Amino acid sequence: MAVDRSQARVFLDKGKELYRTDHDSEAAEAFQQAVNLDPDLAEGHFRLGLAYDALNKQQEAESEYKKAVDGYKKYLADNPKDAEAHYNLGQTYAGLHLYSEAAREYRQATKFKTDDADIYYDLGTALTKLAQYDEAAAAFSRSLEIDPENYRAQDALEEAREGVKRITAGKKHQEELLKKQKEDELIKAEGETPGSGPSKPEPSKSPTPRSSKSPTLKKKPLQTRPEEK
Repeated sequence: MAVDRSQARVFLDKGKELYRTDHDSEAAEAFQQAVNLDPDLAEGHFRLGLAYDALNKQQEAESEYKKAVDGYKKYLADNPKDAEAHYNLGQTYAGLHLYSEAAREYRQATKFKTDDADIYYDLGTALTKLAQYDEAAAAFSRSLEIDPENYRAQDALEEAREGVKRITAGKKHQEELLKKQKEDELIKAEGETPGSGPSKPEPSKSPTPRSSKSPTLKKKPLQTRPEEK
């Protein structure tokens, strides 16, 4: 079958509009037509995955996301500075719950497109999933700097800051437990003689009765000389 990229883009754009207006089934059909015409169209597979996700077709969505990952990797090998492709690949990884990979691609996207509030918001979301709350808060803050009306980012920033507090409190608690453990071990070590085991109890002995008098020494009888006659 001949690849018709131009017609595939027509169906792709149609599907995007249908998806934006919550016509998910029709959007899925349009995206399917797009990838039928151009099987290497990474964005077509990515957006078909999104449509399947919206329709709660998880297995189909996962299959399309994996195809999109392969397609974007091939595309980015030749177009490494395409911010939109990095961003879409990041969203694809997020759809597969691979948040470390998603965060990596979002960061790449911000290098080439520094003024997109959505990219920073999605970066913050991925970092929140990874419990990297400090970095997540920084990403949400940057999103709000670009778009102060981004209320999603404001709510997410507050959540990330709460996460920072929880992590800090947890670390403090662990440090206190470790400190107490070391103190207990030191006290125990000081109470024992180094190198010696526990002393064995001596068997009880009945006391030997002592005489109130000193023992009398027997004297040898004095020998007398025989009288001389």
